[in-house]
Amino acid sequence: MNKFLFFVLFIIINTPLLAQDFELMRVETSFYPKQSIEDSNTNGEIGFLEWSGQFAIPQRFNKNKKTLLIHKFAYSNLKVDVNTSTNMGLLENDKHYHTVSYNLGLIRIINLKWRILMNVNPIIASDLQKNINHDDFLFQGSALALYSKNKNVTYGLGAVYTNRFGRPLVIPMAMYNYKSLKMKLDIVLPNKLSIMFNTLNRTFFYGFKAQLNGGLFNNTSDLNIINTAIDEAGYSRLNIGPALSIKLKNNLKIHLTGGMAVGRRMEFIDFNDETVDRTPESGPFFNLGFTLIPQKGNN
Repeated sequence: MNKFLFFVLFIIINTPLLAQDFELMRVETSFYPKQSIEDSNTNGEIGFLEWSGQFAIPQRFNKNKKTLLIHKFAYSNLKVDVNTSTNMGLLENDKHYHTVSYNLGLIRIINLKWRILMNVNPIIASDLQKNINHDDFLFQGSALALYSKNKNVTYGLGAVYTNRFGRPLVIPMAMYNYKSLKMKLDIVLPNKLSIMFNTLNRTFFYGFKAQLNGGLFNNTSDLNIINTAIDEAGYSRLNIGPALSIKLKNNLKIHLTGGMAVGRRMEFIDFNDETVDRTPESGPFFNLGFTLIPQKGNN
């Protein structure tokens, strides 16, 4: 077991992107209070509650220690809470969208400078109100080449096929990671920017984060707030604000982030490919999370 952990940590330490992102387990929730719907023709409010959990299983190869697989299993739940006013009065609707996913990550060490990261990510994304069918299945994937300039700086380029924007897109991907004894800077374009500073005892971290996330979901049941049959729902938001991270015992960390959710999107697509926009205005959010990180020296 010790040899296995040392191997995993060798990969993580020598791949700064994973040193920032790799977690054995994560549980988190985010709350978005109701905000007015941007569409001037719709009088109403919409709010969200997200929660998710995931765990990862690293797998090494005895004959090929330059290759590591990471199996990641995750579940998330998005609760959409919509109130709209009509001639018939106030209509309320709570809707839950579920995401069940498996992510297979491959890390290949080419030499001391170069790494290759690839991910394939089949997903079930649906309200799960009816039996699962092919419309509930989605796919995401990415490929990234990383170059370690020195022990402090790593950058890379690649591409990603993602539903993170609430619709399927193929987009370029760029990454830059800098770490020192006092701070960590992690940039993954187009969806993440994080700068975190260490305190002297290295158990308390503070800084700033901006993160884009979202999804595309199959919709199988009626919404009483919309006078048409809905086929899909697209959701995305950009969270920006200050962040705190506290390292507890046994490599458990607690994360707190708050600020503003901007660039938001909540759209329902009917069977005629017509879009019903229920995007809320920018508003505050609060995120609480717990992560379990691999055992190693000082983090």
